[in-house]
Amino acid sequence: MLPAVALSLAASLSACATSSSSEGGGPALTGTEWHLDHFESSDDSIGTIRPKPDEVYTLTLNPDGNITMQLSCNRGGGQWTSADYRKDRGSIELKMGFSSMAACPPGNFDNLTMRLPNVRTFVIQDGKLHLNLMMDAGNYVWRPK
Repeated sequence: MLPAVALSLAASLSACATSSSSEGGGPALTGTEWHLDHFESSDDSIGTIRPKPDEVYTLTLNPDGNITMQLSCNRGGGQWTSADYRKDRGSIELKMGFSSMAACPPGNFDNLTMRLPNVRTFVIQDGKLHLNLMMDAGNYVWRPK
């Protein structure tokens, strides 16, 4: 009788682990690192903007819900959450908590930290992360780091 109970318990735990990893184990973004490729504006007069060669922007979505970023010559951080656990798309919320204030040369993405809280959804397409701004204001496109 005891072996049957143990086997039943093991099977139940195995089933829980399987459903947890596919439904509630965290979005595909958890623990990923990205390098900013470009910004796509929905305004044709703005079009596509790429970082200057000397600008480096990275985004790490840590498993503990924290964000770490390189913002050209500065560093930043905050929190992220995603209620949608689909692998290729979903809702996302990014909150900036801090940024160093070094005097970087003027760049194409000086307002990035101010715009991140306006991101509402993400899509992973062709291996790139698209962070979509609310009101169809554009998309930040990131490639794997």
